[in-house]
Amino acid sequence: MDQRHTATPVIAIVGRTNVGKSTLFNRLLETRKAITSSEAGTTRDINFGHCYWRDTILTVIDTAGLDLTSDAATDKNLTRQAKMAMKKADIILFVVDAPSGLNPMDRAFARHLQKSKKNVILIANKADNPGKRRIAMDPEWLKLGFGEPLPLSATNGTGVGDMLDIVYAQLAEDKRVGQEVPQIDIRVAIIGRPNVGKSSLLNALAGEDRVIVSEVAHTTKEPQDTLLTYEDEKGAKKNVLVIDTVGIRKKARVAPGIEKIGVHMSLEELKLADVAILMVDATQGIDVQEKKLAGLIEDFSGGILIVVNKWDKAEELKLGKAEEYVQYVYGQIPFFAWAPVAFVAAKTGARVSRLLSYVTEIAAKREKVVPQEELDTFVAQLKKKHHALFAEGGDRFGKIGNRPKVYGMTQVGTKPPTFMLVVHDKETLHPSFIRFVENRMREHFDFQGTPVRVLAREID
Repeated sequence: MDQRHTATPVIAIVGRTNVGKSTLFNRLLETRKAITSSEAGTTRDINFGHCYWRDTILTVIDTAGLDLTSDAATDKNLTRQAKMAMKKADIILFVVDAPSGLNPMDRAFARHLQKSKKNVILIANKADNPGKRRIAMDPEWLKLGFGEPLPLSATNGTGVGDMLDIVYAQLAEDKRVGQEVPQIDIRVAIIGRPNVGKSSLLNALAGEDRVIVSEVAHTTKEPQDTLLTYEDEKGAKKNVLVIDTVGIRKKARVAPGIEKIGVHMSLEELKLADVAILMVDATQGIDVQEKKLAGLIEDFSGGILIVVNKWDKAEELKLGKAEEYVQYVYGQIPFFAWAPVAFVAAKTGARVSRLLSYVTEIAAKREKVVPQEELDTFVAQLKKKHHALFAEGGDRFGKIGNRPKVYGMTQVGTKPPTFMLVVHDKETLHPSFIRFVENRMREHFDFQGTPVRVLAREID
């Protein structure tokens, strides 16, 4: 069972395009979570984050502007996303542009908000100085039906504390304060080329429309977070933070500005991930881009799950059996031959439910601690079965030719599991020997899905 966590009060920031919603969102989170720009319509989907105020944790939602007039395929979905955010919110922050004055779109938006029957606080943003704050007090704003606006500047922070005090007071009146965000047990980053189905997969995992799904590639411009509570077959619950990252293209094709920032943020998310899901389009196969992405994941030492999407088209396109496709995947990215491969149809949700089970298993293996007694037995068996690779006896330098003399092994870390070989001479340890030990450990201790590091030190 996987579901959205809704324990904390939810604050939705809404308003027409380019009134400063994402700037306010970033101010509340005290971090650069949303991409802000003077380009209208920068926020293309809903952005979630947490704000801390007076010992209370608030879930804050930044929505796309509702006054889109283009014919892009996502327009209708963007409007639906903002409506969904307003439906989920306990309090709505209706943001208007103070210096620009009352706009017809503000009036239309206000009529829609009045139908929501939610607590609405009218925010006059960009009131960066006394003159602009006086403009924010124009009686014209009263026509929106939400009383006098609260002037503030999301850019410099003026008035934001007052706004949060009002939010807190309303939540306290509704007995919606004092609840805590659950601890995040596992961080999962979904990466892949543009339009491979990452957003569709997240939608299926969350069981609701969480991000925009569009046939237009490069729709997701920034990493997005969804917190899920997953309950396994034994009833154990895990809070899984799933991050839908920007589709990363070849460097030469990455557009400057917003998209470049989004790609950088995606790479930063990988550094924090416990498990990375590398998505592959079954109908397009693996090319240089997937190999590049796989290399990026490898550098960050997280667990790996390879998800082959659009498998519902396998029979139609004569892609062969799943077992054959797995071998194809391993042949293209052999350094991930230890990663499990799952087949899904993200758009329909087929086979998606098992993915969180894979993720929790991989995350658990990254934290696995092997008892010393079992490591001693493993080393002894390895020497016995592959004795030709190990030096036994030897000259006074403890080696025979270039074969290493290994005295034992200890575990020195987790995330990923890290082990130290105790040897006589590190120069005898060829990289192929280290890979051999890593592979045997993965087989023996069931480390599927997680990297295994084997280091070495010379005996004192």
